[in-house]
Amino acid sequence: MASLRDTLEKLASFRPEGALVTSLYLHLRPEERQDNKYLRIYKDMVKEKKAELGRRELSKDVLESLERDFEVIGEFLSEPKNLEGCRGIAVFSCSKEGLFEVVKLPYVYRSRLMVAPDPLIREIAAIDEEFGRVGVLLVDRKHIRYFLMDIETITESVDFLEPLATRAHRFHSGGSALKGAEGTFQLKMPSRGAAPNMVQHSYGEWRFHMRIQEEWHRVLKLAADAAFEDWKANKFDKLVVGGFIEEGLREIENHLHAYLKERLVGYIEVNPAEAKPHEVRDKVLNLLWEKDREQERELVSELDELIGKGLAVNGTSRVLEMLSIGNVRTVLIPEDFEKPGYLCPETHLVFLKPECPLEGEEPLEVEDIVDEVIEEALEQKASVEVIVDRELQKKVDGLAAFLRFRL
Repeated sequence: MASLRDTLEKLASFRPEGALVTSLYLHLRPEERQDNKYLRIYKDMVKEKKAELGRRELSKDVLESLERDFEVIGEFLSEPKNLEGCRGIAVFSCSKEGLFEVVKLPYVYRSRLMVAPDPLIREIAAIDEEFGRVGVLLVDRKHIRYFLMDIETITESVDFLEPLATRAHRFHSGGSALKGAEGTFQLKMPSRGAAPNMVQHSYGEWRFHMRIQEEWHRVLKLAADAAFEDWKANKFDKLVVGGFIEEGLREIENHLHAYLKERLVGYIEVNPAEAKPHEVRDKVLNLLWEKDREQERELVSELDELIGKGLAVNGTSRVLEMLSIGNVRTVLIPEDFEKPGYLCPETHLVFLKPECPLEGEEPLEVEDIVDEVIEEALEQKASVEVIVDRELQKKVDGLAAFLRFRL
């Protein structure tokens, strides 16, 4: 199977002659998978896209190629095995030129079906940059496991840690990268400190529990140092810690290097001894989804403040105006928002009225301008934030945007 880099390079260099490319981004979250809802969503998008294409002056060969694209993509989506291990998918097809490429993703911005002269891959590049690399550290009293995630895969480095034998070098035996971790430690009942017939239970029990606490922190210190060693080698962008949270897992923050602490996203509840890579990936994606919802609230709250400073706009027409002059830093899009409008095919600008800035440029009527807004925002290196919470969506008048400079 080709790597993401190879696939993107192939798509970026693909230039069909006398044909158009179909690009599909589709949500595959649990709610879309229930009762194959994603298939109905795809069929509705195909129906709308065919109506839009019918208003364009396209040759018979181009239309036949697009029709075949819709068919082969539908056949691919109808096979559940093709959709395993992802929560979003991107499919690119040009039947006339024999192109068919699939990229599995941890999420997509929104479900959208587009037809263009080239494969629309900017969203994949943006998601890859946003998601970055995630280090996942699983810890309990006997295990340290470490995973490195990106948008494609999750790979594991495993070490087994017992109270009787602490290893010294990252997640492998040998070496001296983790100084101070050498040696052994044991859990023992302390010897009695009084006469043979006087057992000092309270003092002995306190020493025993202190010893357990000490060993736990030595494990946390070893795990934190190991994660830091891997960060120096791989420079992951986010850190997630997993294990039994009620057993004091959060105490690892006392041992994390400052560089790791600022990358710490949160915690997942998982059994380090039994967790499978796909289970770890799902739990991490759930955590990141929750963090996105928190960020969503912060962005909407920030919107009102920045509007007062002249650094944000709220309203579809104002966003389109700012986009046309390259003054959008972040665009906020309610997940379910749709609006018809017009696309200028040469400048790639979007308007609510049939007008284009270039003389002689004829606007194309489109069913939903949001798809084109996403593409133009990504082209301008702006970020895209989709608002999922329905209450927060009410505070956004169609589209909103943070600006690069005050007008």
